[in-house]
Amino acid sequence: MPYIDFFSVWGNQLSGKIPISISNASNLNMLQLDRNRFSGNVPSLEKLDKLSILLLGTNHLGNGTEGDLNFLCSLVNNTKLDSLDIRTNNFGGVLPECISNFSSSLQFLEIENNKILGRIPDGIGNLINLEVLQVSQNQLSGPIPLNIGRIEKLNSFDARNNFLTGTIPYSIGNLTGLTLLALGVNNLQGNIPSSLGNCQKLLVLGLSYNNLSGSIPPQVLGLSSLSILLNLSSNYLTGELSVDVEKLTNLGDLDFSKNKLSGLIPKSLGSCVRLERLFLGGNLFEGPIPSSLSSLRGLVELDVSENNLSGGVPEFLVSFKALKYLNLSFNNFEGVLPSGGIFKNASAVFVEGNNKLCGGISELHLSR
Repeated sequence: MPYIDFFSVWGNQLSGKIPISISNASNLNMLQLDRNRFSGNVPSLEKLDKLSILLLGTNHLGNGTEGDLNFLCSLVNNTKLDSLDIRTNNFGGVLPECISNFSSSLQFLEIENNKILGRIPDGIGNLINLEVLQVSQNQLSGPIPLNIGRIEKLNSFDARNNFLTGTIPYSIGNLTGLTLLALGVNNLQGNIPSSLGNCQKLLVLGLSYNNLSGSIPPQVLGLSSLSILLNLSSNYLTGELSVDVEKLTNLGDLDFSKNKLSGLIPKSLGSCVRLERLFLGGNLFEGPIPSSLSSLRGLVELDVSENNLSGGVPEFLVSFKALKYLNLSFNNFEGVLPSGGIFKNASAVFVEGNNKLCGGISELHLSR
């Protein structure tokens, strides 16, 4: 074992504890035990000072208790560690401060889907070469460290489904290489920082299910790089949508639902021609659905329910061949509901709560 430099048994059904003897494999460069059924505590890895890749993900390691992560501190003198993956296990206890002292060569740190407590250490900014930081689906609390902005090579930061508090630090705008920022399902508050407009490579921005307030910065709506997802739903965002939304021409999924956004749905939204899902429900929007939205012919799902929208239901929706879900319920729409296209499918169209609507197929139970 002392002479082995590569050990991989990933993707089997190996079970039991990781043998303590692995600690003596001092020449190991890569230890790959992921996707098995290993359980119990991870032994000290202090002697593995040549280790650059440690993959323990998708096992049953840890006991969900304090002390599960002690082995991490045995890695602080390792100057070559490049990748550390302990995701999808049963690790519990507080995330140790010692991870701030990991080798500055560390590029991948993945600890998601465990039961890890405590804060993201303030010293996380010491890991200046980190490219991927995945800490989602744990029980982390406290603020996002201000010096997160020091990790300028970071391209993916996923901290969804935790108990993080405080504001999104303005310094996050220093992370100009970010392609994914996912902070949804936390207890974050305050404004969305306008500095996010500096992150011109973002493909995914998810901030849903927090306590964020204030208006949506035009700098965020102007992120033309966003092509996969912009999700700001279930917050307390206010104000009108700026015309800058027209710059989201590559975006596929836009969700602003369940906020307190007001004013008209901007005509400029019609420029977002690659949208497949558009969710604006549960806000205070008023006025008609703008005719410019007729250009969104790739829409698969459209939800504008629970607003104060008025006017007629646009006839152009009949021609949207890809549309599979349309929710217009609880608004002030009036006039005759179209009967072609998606409106032929009562299980795909929701129009209740619009007392001035009539017509449509009989299954929708509108007045004739």
